[in-house]
Amino acid sequence: MSESVDPYELRARLHRIMAGRLRVAAAQHDMAASAVMATKSLKGFTDAWNASVAREVAEHPDLAELNVQMHGFYGVGPVRPDEEPTP
Repeated sequence: MSESVDPYELRARLHRIMAGRLRVAAAQHDMAASAVMATKSLKGFTDAWNASVAREVAEHPDLAELNVQMHGFYGVGPVRPDEEPTP
């Protein structure tokens, strides 16, 4: 005949399985937290980059004048044909 399973061993095995599932969930949440922090860092980088570009344009009147001339020549609307507004 087959031996009966010790209920304590069965319960311990179930707890180990649940612990493994929780470790997977914890790893997924840790990865999501890392992605959030990476997004924050990239946003800070783009803000600094845009501020740097704006400061550079402001410090060099030649670039600011060129920018005004380009807006006057090309307009401030869409640049590529696929960006054209539809009527």
